[in-house]
Amino acid sequence: MNDFLNDYEVVSSAQANALSVLFDVYKHTNICDELEPITFGHNHLSGYYYIAFENISLSIVLTPRNEVLFMTTDYKNGNEEFFDTEEEAMEHLATFE
Repeated sequence: MNDFLNDYEVVSSAQANALSVLFDVYKHTNICDELEPITFGHNHLSGYYYIAFENISLSIVLTPRNEVLFMTTDYKNGNEEFFDTEEEAMEHLATFE
């Protein structure tokens, strides 16, 4: 596994909780067998915690209201879209090709 926590010397209880929730979702996804997370982070503007993956424009996001969403990012224009399910997000990603 990649050292995706390399920017964290200390992990707070909020970060540990977010990581636990996100990895619980990740382990139940179809992408779990195919992709390794490359980064765990926190967007200070939105309050979202996320795990992102290499070579795919997909992140699993935990909102400040503890909702888990799948976020796609169109790297051509920077647009981000949120989906309730992995399947919806993957269908949307297929339109990028």
